[in-house]
Amino acid sequence: MTAVPGDAQRPEADERDRPPPPRRSPSGAGRGDGFLRKSGTFFTGTLLRTLAQGALFVLLAREMPISTYGLFVGVTALIAVVSPFASAGAPSLIMQNYADAPGDWLKHLVRGLFLSTIFGCAATVLVAAAGVVIWNTDVALVDLLCLAFADLVAWRLIEAVAASIQVRGRILLAALIPALLHVCRLAAAVVLATAAEPITLHDWAVTSALLSTLVCLPVIAGGLHGGGRGMVGLGGALRQARTGMLFAVGLAAQSIYNDVDKVMLSRLGTPESAAIYAAAYRVVDLAYTPARSMSAIAYPRFFEAGRGGPRAALRMARGLLPRFLAFSVPVSLLLAGFAWLMPLVFGADFEAAIPALQGLSALLVLKSLHYLAADALSGARMQGRRTVCQIGIGVLNILLNLWLIPAYGWQGAIASSLLCDALLAVLLWGCLAAAVRRDRAGAPPSPQSMERV
Repeated sequence: MTAVPGDAQRPEADERDRPPPPRRSPSGAGRGDGFLRKSGTFFTGTLLRTLAQGALFVLLAREMPISTYGLFVGVTALIAVVSPFASAGAPSLIMQNYADAPGDWLKHLVRGLFLSTIFGCAATVLVAAAGVVIWNTDVALVDLLCLAFADLVAWRLIEAVAASIQVRGRILLAALIPALLHVCRLAAAVVLATAAEPITLHDWAVTSALLSTLVCLPVIAGGLHGGGRGMVGLGGALRQARTGMLFAVGLAAQSIYNDVDKVMLSRLGTPESAAIYAAAYRVVDLAYTPARSMSAIAYPRFFEAGRGGPRAALRMARGLLPRFLAFSVPVSLLLAGFAWLMPLVFGADFEAAIPALQGLSALLVLKSLHYLAADALSGARMQGRRTVCQIGIGVLNILLNLWLIPAYGWQGAIASSLLCDALLAVLLWGCLAAAVRRDRAGAPPSPQSMERV
């Protein structure tokens, strides 16, 4: 077992790499802390990325036959379920390690890139093999490999670079780098759409793989720039993979209850029902973008606050909760009220997406609740408890879908999603509260008391 680093002495860092001085308010919610300003800055890049993803989603939905599009949704959902393992938790490892040793940012990044490459290639092979079993000849092996490589290798390498840049304080650049890939993908899809024939799954798979590789390579070169020419050992990378895989397992469980329903709908239901559900879910995901930007800014801060134990992490989560709810509650109501626009955006085949979006709109509030508690547990070095809760909910989601999808189609998937997200919020906040009750007030955690993973 590997202990998560405790409150060890930090090495001296260059001035540009030195973390900002601690804020007065542990919650990061006080006046002048810059949280909203940084969230707004990050939101600029995140919005660009999300709009590009949304536009690509709509364009492919309109240009592909709905049955082909349903298969595409199933494949991408399978990739999303496996994707956390593709980096072995590298972005979270980079943030946690930077909180303990900011001067070694280059070492953290190189190790993250190494892990993302090794585990990403393995995950690509795994997805291709699973895809052949699930869809047989409906989806070609080369298409599975191309789609998986684009998201499990190229995209994960870009994510690692963005995490390294973010913790060094370059917020806007960290948000724009991931957006670059999705803008390029959207441009490529527009070019494909100009052809007289509909876009095929093979056309998009090959285009996505080639384009993702071309974008990834210069991003990696730019991320390594300024780190000096010294050799960085990789010996500790595989040792840290044990800790990183705990982050990965938690994210994978999160992906399961977010995405496995789309895979199961495409197999247990129909490709058409998978397309309807995915369209509604995509709108909810787009609407969550501002809260996702706030979460991205808060996440590294949770690791800083968590050095003081679960009490400090809970204080930060409680300070941020009103801001998240002030966004998610009214936007959830707006989605339900304007769901009638779905067929106008996605096409006449998506009439059933109106009630689907109305049902899924409550996810905005539920996600705001459980993401805050989950990040607080990670920051307090209690990733194991977060992971156990997420695995349990992932398993429950699969079991519910096996029962509800064959009987009720996409309506059953919605019921399963709402129930599982609500239960996850209760479990995570309960774990955090229980940890605080066991924590001695005002006593900083010792290395022996930090959770082992």
